[in-house]
Amino acid sequence: MGRIKAIIVKEFYHILRDPRSLTMVFITPLVMIFILGYSVSYDLTRIDAAVIDLSQSRLSKQLVQAFAANRVFVVQTRGSAPGRTLSLGEAEEMLRRRKVKEIIIIPADLSRRLASGGQAEIGLVIDGSDTNIANLVYQYSERILLDFNAGLMGSEPLLKLDTKIYFNPETRSQFFFIPGLVAVILLMISAMLTSLSISRERESGSIALLFISPLRSREIIVGKTIPYTIVALLDGVVILLFARFWFGIPLRGSLLVLLLFALLYIVSGLALGILISTSAPTQRVAMLATLLSTMLPSFLLSGFIFPLDSLSPVLRAISYVIPATYFLRIIRGVVLKGAELQHFLFEGGMLIVLSMVLLAAATRKFNRQRKAAQ
Repeated sequence: MGRIKAIIVKEFYHILRDPRSLTMVFITPLVMIFILGYSVSYDLTRIDAAVIDLSQSRLSKQLVQAFAANRVFVVQTRGSAPGRTLSLGEAEEMLRRRKVKEIIIIPADLSRRLASGGQAEIGLVIDGSDTNIANLVYQYSERILLDFNAGLMGSEPLLKLDTKIYFNPETRSQFFFIPGLVAVILLMISAMLTSLSISRERESGSIALLFISPLRSREIIVGKTIPYTIVALLDGVVILLFARFWFGIPLRGSLLVLLLFALLYIVSGLALGILISTSAPTQRVAMLATLLSTMLPSFLLSGFIFPLDSLSPVLRAISYVIPATYFLRIIRGVVLKGAELQHFLFEGGMLIVLSMVLLAAATRKFNRQRKAAQ
């Protein structure tokens, strides 16, 4: 027992001598509980819907009002020209740009069919790129139509839904899940590649050679980033090819557009890794910090699993500084919807801004350490 006690004491000394790792052990579960507690929600708080009212009758306006009166639905009925109703082409473009989640089409003969004692079909076109949201949108829409039917006092439902699913007609969850998984893995790998670079040199002592070199701090940071950019881009191509040919994920858009945005995304991940590397004292701390700052936010706060509309305002604000939030829209839009370059100018701009901010912060941090060492 005396020998075992000696080992126990020694291990406690090892734990106490590494307070950073000990802090990560206690902080990580608290952060996970905090984020999971606010993000794990399958409820939709907002459904943007485009309405094409071909009937323009009193009954059709009542139906539109029934959707608009629901606290979840945000209904848009006007087209680009003042006073003109939406056309199908405009509504489909809004669906492709993720401005709406569904299109409600009211037929022109709605009143005539009901007056003759028949049934009328209400068209419902749903964005199926996110299968979970698509199912919820259908359920919410069906509930509103059932309530509206009950108000018509008919013995049978007079209105029924004719539903079509765009972009993922089979509603295969893999078509939604795999592109998101590609985005998460790509960010994690990119950040991991560079997060170990400076911390590795700090552990080996070779960082002193960088400190006394004639190179500027920003030249060192950029020089460390470029080789890993090439490696991460090749890795991204391999991941995309594997997803395409093994899982049968479609590629309805341009591969060149996807690779262009993937390059911006990879640079943002590498910049994050560099920033972590300049702050982490050891490779182990750098690896833990990378996993904590990439995996958890990318899974829970980027729209990968849970819709951003279901997040609390604080967590939704945090999602705006997560690179995966923007690349998820890009990869799913290109892969499933065939979206083009002009559809993602905002997302691309945000990736550039995040990369520049992270690289600037890493350069400043490295420069401070350099001056302190001298």
